[in-house]
Amino acid sequence: MSAKKIFISYSRRDTEYVKSLVEALRKQGFDVWFDKNIRTGTDWDDTIESELKNADAIVLILSKTSVASDNVKDEISYAIGLNKPVNPIKIEECDVPMRLARKQFVDFTAMGHEAGFERLVNDLKISLKEAETSVTKGTFKPPKNTSVNNNEPAKGSKKIVPYIITGIVSIIIFILILMNCDGENTTETEMDDSVTEEISDNPEWQNAENSNSIDNYIKYIYKLGPEDEYFGAAQSSIDILLPNVGVVLYKEANGTKHFIKNLYSDVDGDWAYGQDDNYDPRKGDILSAINMMEIIDPDDNQIIPNANIISGQKVRVLAVDFMDDDSIYITVRYSDL
Repeated sequence: MSAKKIFISYSRRDTEYVKSLVEALRKQGFDVWFDKNIRTGTDWDDTIESELKNADAIVLILSKTSVASDNVKDEISYAIGLNKPVNPIKIEECDVPMRLARKQFVDFTAMGHEAGFERLVNDLKISLKEAETSVTKGTFKPPKNTSVNNNEPAKGSKKIVPYIITGIVSIIIFILILMNCDGENTTETEMDDSVTEEISDNPEWQNAENSNSIDNYIKYIYKLGPEDEYFGAAQSSIDILLPNVGVVLYKEANGTKHFIKNLYSDVDGDWAYGQDDNYDPRKGDILSAINMMEIIDPDDNQIIPNANIISGQKVRVLAVDFMDDDSIYITVRYSDL
């Protein structure tokens, strides 16, 4: 059987990163093409169009420059128009384009390279209807200067925010003291409460709350865990973004699954990020649809007209029903399209 053809869509600024990714994907048996393969004298647009048509799947590199690139936007629009599977990976913090907002992307900034690459490989195999596989550790070795190397923050990342907040708090304290000395009505207790509120601010939670997106709440929960003071608030915020309740088919009797996991609770009660087929879905798991699925009304068991879960759309599991024929149905929270 011939190797599946993968087209890489990326920004030129990320060329060194992409070269490392291409090498790693080829070691997994994929036939990978990116525009460094274009021969001198070949018409650029015609070649890109031909390679996109021949590709079995697309890997889109999400970075600050790629999401602003017209060429990348054209490539992805053309690929979507051809109904090609698009598998985005985010290699640095950036604004995900609206057209891709509902697609599940692998977040290397949260998962790190090793886990992220394994997730990408298995996502590709799922979209290409191939058996998932284990990836040898160290297969993907990105350039050392990449901002997500070893899952460490880049210079100027949000890790410096606490220090900025500390400086701001110091200024506020000084101003309040001056106001109190000038005869203002601010009491010592009020000042202490104000300072305590500022100090207790969690910049990572503020970032998740300000974005108000499921992806950022997932990242927050995975990174900080159930011990964090805003863990419950993050879960509630996801539920608010998924206001509807319905029943969908998770797994058919023949074993075909229609969802992949984004965030799930393992047997030890720890929250994990990514796909894990060792366990059936549990209450609280957040999943992404692989393909379009009809929604069943949980009250009358009838299909809800004009209501569907589309590919890449996220749901939260409320209940799991195991059928006698080995199929699995799940009751989920979901949002309208």
